[in-house]
Amino acid sequence: MDKEIEKKLLSFDDKERKAGLYLLKKKIEEGDIKKINIKPYLNLHIHSFHSFNYKNWSPSRIVFEAWINNLEYVGVVDFDTIIAIEETLLSGEILNTKVVSGFESRVFLPELKDKVINSPEEPGIYYLCGKGFKKAIDDNSEEGKFFNKLKEIAQKRNKKVIEKLNNFLVDIKIDYEKNLLPLTPSNNPTERHIIFAYIRKSEEIFGEKVDDFWAGILKVDKKNIGILRKEKQHDFQEILRKKLIKFGGPGYIKPEVENFPLFDEVVKMTEKVGGIPIGTWLDGTNQGEENPENLIELMKNKGIKGITIIPERNWNIKDPDERKIKIEKLIDFLEVCKKMNMPVICGTEMNKFGQPFIDDFSQPVLSKYLPYFMESASSLFS
Repeated sequence: MDKEIEKKLLSFDDKERKAGLYLLKKKIEEGDIKKINIKPYLNLHIHSFHSFNYKNWSPSRIVFEAWINNLEYVGVVDFDTIIAIEETLLSGEILNTKVVSGFESRVFLPELKDKVINSPEEPGIYYLCGKGFKKAIDDNSEEGKFFNKLKEIAQKRNKKVIEKLNNFLVDIKIDYEKNLLPLTPSNNPTERHIIFAYIRKSEEIFGEKVDDFWAGILKVDKKNIGILRKEKQHDFQEILRKKLIKFGGPGYIKPEVENFPLFDEVVKMTEKVGGIPIGTWLDGTNQGEENPENLIELMKNKGIKGITIIPERNWNIKDPDERKIKIEKLIDFLEVCKKMNMPVICGTEMNKFGQPFIDDFSQPVLSKYLPYFMESASSLFS
């Protein structure tokens, strides 16, 4: 890609990104940029830099990648914000690409309040999406204020995480306004942004002795830290996130039900502005997902029109025993979805380092269900 256009598409300035889109269109029309000749696949669940994309891609850049890779459908979704809707729709229009835009948020599902569903170690907490929005939502409307509240709740939780971690990582305290907000264009940092900010601060404070610091925090050999930090930076960040923020870590925030929107409220507001309520499925190993028929029946009764899956979680696993179990659960789930006429929305996320832009649909379990994934995707455009 032209370096000037690439820079514009990755800019935190939305006017710059828009200018980049029109430059891109001109280059395409002049024949300077052409599609890569691959099969027309799809990816309907990609996080943009509004809620962490490990390549720091904007909605515009994501839609361009879909265009050049000849994807049939592409979807941008961000945690706790609907800010990407307008840009995603505009990008799709300019690049003549079928796009879906929406959000993802954690909600409380009363019917499964005592069961872990798809948010590890957190009974009753469920990842819910709204997709298929046809236009941007006015911030001053009832619905706009509701969705902005989702972002406020998430950021309130992040501030509590930082407060706890600052008390634990006393030598590398970070400031929410100064160190975190500049990492995202929409004031919507996530856990991964938090970890990145602490790593950056540790390098500023300790310089060449930064490995000693993290070795002491993680209680591991300094040499291993050095290898991870320099050669496997992505793995290092994921390890820190798991050790510091997730369940059992010093920055872990136990979910309080009153701090999460109710499932039904989010569904209602999504439908009110013309969106499509979409559920999610993790991997079938938690109690709340162990019976696919019951789960899908519940979702249907509550107005859910499709289920998002990230199939890499179930087949791209090193341990053969774990891989076998999770592939079996994926197949069971997909068969139930087909039987019960529940569309399956397939994607890769790209909010975790190493996740591909396009699923490997040559994998037997994916190739078998690709026609159903494509049929399901078409339902979002009907």
